[in-house]
Amino acid sequence: RLPEADLPLRAAREPVLPPIERVPMASQRPTGMDRFMGAGERVVELLSPPADATPEPVPVAPASGLAWQQRQEGAVGAVGETPLKRDLEALLRRHFRSSAEYKATPEHWARIAAAFAVWAGCLAGWVAGSLPATLALPFAQWLLFSPTVHEASHSTLSTAPWVNKAAAFCGLPFVYNPYIWWPQHLLSHHQYTNDYEHDVDCHHFAPALISDAMPRMASAESSFNEGWTFVWKGFLTTLGTSILQPLRTLREKPTPNYDVNVTPVPAAVSKRTLWLSVLPSLLVLLYPLLVWLPQAPLLGLWLLVWPWVGMSLIFTTMTQVSHVQQSCQPTQAQSGCWTARQIHASLDYSLGAATPMPEQQLVTALAAGLNAQSLHHAMPTLSCAHFPRMYAEYRQICERHGVTIRHSENVGTAVREMLEYVFENNRPVGGA
Repeated sequence: RLPEADLPLRAAREPVLPPIERVPMASQRPTGMDRFMGAGERVVELLSPPADATPEPVPVAPASGLAWQQRQEGAVGAVGETPLKRDLEALLRRHFRSSAEYKATPEHWARIAAAFAVWAGCLAGWVAGSLPATLALPFAQWLLFSPTVHEASHSTLSTAPWVNKAAAFCGLPFVYNPYIWWPQHLLSHHQYTNDYEHDVDCHHFAPALISDAMPRMASAESSFNEGWTFVWKGFLTTLGTSILQPLRTLREKPTPNYDVNVTPVPAAVSKRTLWLSVLPSLLVLLYPLLVWLPQAPLLGLWLLVWPWVGMSLIFTTMTQVSHVQQSCQPTQAQSGCWTARQIHASLDYSLGAATPMPEQQLVTALAAGLNAQSLHHAMPTLSCAHFPRMYAEYRQICERHGVTIRHSENVGTAVREMLEYVFENNRPVGGA
């Protein structure tokens, strides 16, 4: 055994530093790197807004005072810790050895591969001017989008961040731009669901009111029911999320009906990157106009309009039906538990106790788990591939804690209930 060294007594060597000759900046000759960096700074200056156009910083209120963050009776541990949250965490521990197992299953990836093949075939048919392929294209885009993009935005698709980011671009060209979607969906909607003061989703259909607490924007003398605004905007939703919202950021314009842009991109996303991400959507918008409309006007119009309208109708229905409901409004469920409030703000369908398991699995696959919206909002880090086998236990936990899951029989009844609520909530003041 070697004796232990007495390190504190060991003499340290004197540092040998090269002499530093300071040369005045005026006497220095610029290097290639200096010229390169200078050119980059000039590009940034050209792409940056003028100083007088930069908005004032938005004051941020501390989150520690929110009701759901207050310590509840019997709750211990981290902020927002409640018995319901602890039981849901225990549910995850019973089913998974680690958070890495929360991700998509091999069967889920097989569906993605099949959907990509169908979508690629429909897109090629659309380019060639095929009527059937164009008719099927929005549905094929949804089949690709639903198991990839929404999952990827929550990092539930893969343990590799680059895979999740790449999959997020499967929303292009006809669904949405991911740079626009991430802030409004993850930072706004999932933290403050149906709270019109913080959830930007409550404002996409303005002046239509899709929240009980929203102040009326239409004139008190108007006899027009703004529920129809919700309907007609639903035909063009993805044109906004793919093109109009990114262009609004690029042009530094406010959102219509508002003084500011309510759908900004992350600060780290440059204008050049945002422009590049919009190009696929602009390309499919211009292609029918330039190639098909001059030689076959009716076919060109079909190729231009249907992919956007079809995709918008599917997207609006599947995303709005689970929150735009009377029973999901914050006024219907005041709770000190944030997890309970998320569950109360969501509507599930095709997941009743009497619904056969094959039907639950099929609907969950086609809806990307949006039919189990309350489970998704309570446990957003869990892939929808696991929802059917866990839903019964999840429902029992909610019942044990007195949390009522909002539920509709199927997507048809859920859509009917959504439209009934929208038109009732937007009924003119005079009752006309």
